Amino acid sequence: MKDFGGKKEKPYTPKEPAFWRVTIALMLASLLVFSTLYVFQPLLPVFVDEFQVTATQSSFLVSSAVISMVAGLFILGFLADRYGRLLLMHVSLGMTVLLLFAMPFTPSFEALVGLRLLQGFFLAGVPAAAMGYLGEEVSPQHLGLAVTLYISSNALGGMGGRVAAGYLTDILDWNTTLLIMSGFGIVAATLFILLLPKERFYVKQKTPLRKDLQGMLVHLKDTHMLVLFLMGLLLQIVFTAVWTYLPFYLQADPFNWPLKWISFTYFAYGFGVLAPPLAGRLSMKIGLPKVMIAGLFVLLAGVWMTTLPMPPVILIGLAVICMGFFVAHSMAAALVSKTASHHRSGASGFYLISYYIGVAIGSTAIGALWEQFMWWGITATSLVLILVFACIPMYKKMA
Repeated sequence: MKDFGGKKEKPYTPKEPAFWRVTIALMLASLLVFSTLYVFQPLLPVFVDEFQVTATQSSFLVSSAVISMVAGLFILGFLADRYGRLLLMHVSLGMTVLLLFAMPFTPSFEALVGLRLLQGFFLAGVPAAAMGYLGEEVSPQHLGLAVTLYISSNALGGMGGRVAAGYLTDILDWNTTLLIMSGFGIVAATLFILLLPKERFYVKQKTPLRKDLQGMLVHLKDTHMLVLFLMGLLLQIVFTAVWTYLPFYLQADPFNWPLKWISFTYFAYGFGVLAPPLAGRLSMKIGLPKVMIAGLFVLLAGVWMTTLPMPPVILIGLAVICMGFFVAHSMAAALVSKTASHHRSGASGFYLISYYIGVAIGSTAIGALWEQFMWWGITATSLVLILVFACIPMYKKMA
C-alpha cells in the first residue's frame, strides 16, 4: 500500500475488476479517437475526384486534424496535469462525436478541412490525459500491460476506421460512412463515461501557473526524454507516409486495385493489435529499450518488402510494418510514462506532440516526394530516417 496524495489506497492490478474497467474504458476511447483521426486516409482518392484537388491537397484532411492535435496535446496535457483528467476526456469525446456528425453536411472541401482542424484539437484530449491517468492509477509493475493494451486499441481503432471507411464508401458514399461512424462514437463515448473510475490519486496543482509550466518544460532538457520524443517523430513519419500514399500506389499500375480491396489491406493492423501485449511481456525479461529498438528494425524490414511488386509480399510487408511500428511505439510510450517522475501527462503530451508532428510530415510534407519519385520516394525516406535514429549515441545507452 502506498501513500498517494495522503490517501492510503492501492493502485489497480489485473487481479481487480477496476483494472479491467480502466483498461476497457480507455480502449473504447482509443477506438473512437483513432478511428476518427484516420477515417479519411483511405478515402483520399475519393476526395481528389469529388472536389478536384491533388493527392497532396487531399492529405490536408489528415494533416489538418493532426496539426491542431499537436496544439491540443500541449494545451490539454498541461490542463490535465493541473486540473484533472476525467472531465477533460469526457469533453474531448463529446466534441469529437459532435464534429464528426457535422462533417457529412459540409458544402465544400475547405469547410471540411476547417471542421477537421477544429476536431483535431479535441481528439487530443484522450491521448494527452490517458497516459497520466494510467501512470497514477495503475500499479507500476503492471503499467506496461495497461499501456500496451491501450496502444493495441490505438491500432485497432486505426484499422477499424480505415477498413470501415474504405468498404462503406465503396458501396455507399462518404457522407453516409461518416454518419455511421458518428453512431459508433455515441456508443463508445457513453460506455467510456459509465466505465472509467474516478481519479483517486490525482492531486490538484496549487503551484503558480508559471512555475507549473516551467516544471512541465523540464522534460525538454532530459536527454533520455528527447530521444524518446525523436523516436515518436520518426516512427510516425515512416508509418503515416506508407499508409497515406498506399491507396494511390495500389490504384495505379501494375496493381489497379479498387478502393474496396485496398481497404482490406488495413486488416494488417491486426498484427499491430496483437504484437504490443506480447512485446510487453518480453520487455519484462529483456527491458523496454531493447524491445523498442527491435521494433524499429522490424518496421524497416516491412517497408522494404513493399517495394517488391508482388501483392502477397506487399501484404506481408504491411503486416510486418504494423508489428514493428506498434511494438516500438508502445515501448517508447511506456518508457516516457515510466521515466517521468512528475507532470506525467505533460511528458506523454510532449511525446505525442512529436508523434503527431510526424503524422503531419508523413501525410502532407512527404507528398512532394510522392509526386516526384512515387513509391520509391516513400521507402527511401523511411530508410534514411531510421538510419538517422540509429546514429544517435543516446539510444545505445538506453538499450
